[in-house]
Amino acid sequence: MNLSSLFQSPPLSDWLHLLLLFCVILILIMISEIARKYLHWPQEVTRKIVHISVGLLLLSTPLLLETALPLLAISAFFTLFNFIALQYNLLPGIHIERNNYGTVYYAFSFFVLILLFWEGHKVVIIASMMIMAVGDALAAIVGKKVRKSHAYRLVRDQKTLEGSLTMFLVSTLVVYLTFLLYPDTMNTMNYTSGHFLLFAVITAVVSTSAEALGDRGNDNLTVPLLSGFILYFLLSHDTSHHFQLILGMVMGAVTVYLSHRARFLTSSGMVSAFLLATVIYGFGGWKWTLPILTFFISSSLLSKVGKSVFDNIFEKGSRRDHVQVMANGGIAGLFMILEILVPHPINYLAYLGSLAAATADTWATEIGMRWGKHPRLISNLKLVPPGTSGGITSAGLLGALAGSIILAISGILFFTEIEQLSIWLLFTMIVSSGFMASLVDSFLGATIQVQFQCDVCQKMTEKHFHCEVLTIPISGILWFNNDVVNFLNTLSGAFFVIIILQFLLM
Repeated sequence: MNLSSLFQSPPLSDWLHLLLLFCVILILIMISEIARKYLHWPQEVTRKIVHISVGLLLLSTPLLLETALPLLAISAFFTLFNFIALQYNLLPGIHIERNNYGTVYYAFSFFVLILLFWEGHKVVIIASMMIMAVGDALAAIVGKKVRKSHAYRLVRDQKTLEGSLTMFLVSTLVVYLTFLLYPDTMNTMNYTSGHFLLFAVITAVVSTSAEALGDRGNDNLTVPLLSGFILYFLLSHDTSHHFQLILGMVMGAVTVYLSHRARFLTSSGMVSAFLLATVIYGFGGWKWTLPILTFFISSSLLSKVGKSVFDNIFEKGSRRDHVQVMANGGIAGLFMILEILVPHPINYLAYLGSLAAATADTWATEIGMRWGKHPRLISNLKLVPPGTSGGITSAGLLGALAGSIILAISGILFFTEIEQLSIWLLFTMIVSSGFMASLVDSFLGATIQVQFQCDVCQKMTEKHFHCEVLTIPISGILWFNNDVVNFLNTLSGAFFVIIILQFLLM
């Protein structure tokens, strides 16, 4: 990513084109509001008209403009503009729900795509936005127009099989046509129309899966960005890597299906894990896949044994949903993507650190609950009931250490020395980072994580409902639940690796 080229001074023609684009978008918004008010069009219709029209306008902008700065400016403006309009209930024809940030994500995703792919891969920007503008919009329209549709719900938003099929077919078509329209925008590899179709199908599978997980507009961010990363990988790598990505998708699909059947994953967790597996195995191969499989399989088996005893305490059971999958594996996925964009040995070590933290935390929890005695709160060492967030036992601490060691072992075969640091020193660094991160997890659980109390049985719990009544929050921050703690746990594991590595290289 060449920042100097992104922010070079635009010629006058670029600013004039930007002004024209800006005016057209505002006119479209005004027309949609007038149509909604005076023609009594449904809000969903006016929103989709703007959604598709703006997307089609963006089709030519990466090629129409010589520099990126005007596009960064307009996307940043509409990100802020839509956010403010949402907060103050402006433009109700576009913002149907106050808690739906789809329009904000839509503009912000364009901003990120420009930052990442302006240099050398403008076709990625175009194709990714076309998927969002046309595929997602038509999926919603078809899903609502089909009389006897087959509805399903992975998160909160209802989807239909007919809408998802439309998303897949339209996404395939728009990506394929974009490649045919702009072949000169790609690198010098000799791609054929067959390659274009293959790339389109692969991208459509990912974008359709991401759209199925969409909740309150967040697919306006996940669909274009995931599509962009997939397309960038396909266009910047050779055939062997294309096969690796396809194999990763197939293996990921089989693994998550079997995990769903084994009741390790919920339906939303299955789709989320498929996307994560596609990115990690498809981009990184076995080097990156073996550690996350080690975490997932060992932790799932332990959770099946451990949490069943304390299901009345924990907010969620042993089956991981999409939030739990991303809380534990999202940071790892980000480092995989970072390795594709900016390759560096530290990315893999930080990746292992995040997974070591997730493994250490899960092992500590499950082993501590099953075999630990007399747990003490990490913040003050007072005795607490088993299952209390932030409670630690000697068995749990040993479990955390063992989990971190197992995870580090799964990646040791792929370690490469960094300057004067030996493989065994790096191994110790991973183990230490995972273990320390598990302590961070316990401390956050003891001090900040929200805790509830049941009015009926007076038990402490992470659940919003207990004994069929609404529980009462008695400590912590209301939104700071176990998923947030797990996310910060994996983030701290990667952070400790980076900090220790910088110290060792001083």
